[in-house]
Amino acid sequence: MTNRLAFAFTSALALAACGTTIRETVINPSPRQMVSRPPETVELFTSGAPARPHVDVAFLEAEESSSWSTDGTADMLNKLRKRGADRGCDAIVVGGLSSRDPGLNDTETWLVDHPKGRKGIYGTCIVYTEPPPAISAR
Repeated sequence: MTNRLAFAFTSALALAACGTTIRETVINPSPRQMVSRPPETVELFTSGAPARPHVDVAFLEAEESSSWSTDGTADMLNKLRKRGADRGCDAIVVGGLSSRDPGLNDTETWLVDHPKGRKGIYGTCIVYTEPPPAISAR
């Protein structure tokens, strides 16, 4: 029984070490009630904020959960979009990439001699202040 418990604990730890962690910091109140929505309806901007009037509502940080994470850039962007959808964001404006070396509070620092750095992506959840422009019929 002890071996099974040790295996289960090790497996849970390994699974928790993979993937991406999302952190959120609220910046401004939303101009309207935010309701969760399907991820594919959340716009993703990587070259700058849209010209359409909006409010920056929350700062989102996606970071590899550990040195053993297998998530790539596409996975991290999808998870940012999913968090934005859950929160009710109209769009995510990607601000850039980050990287950091594991610190004393990171488990892998204690388990391996040279843990790899962690990649991250940060962005802003925005909410439009006006409804979308009407599309004229031709």
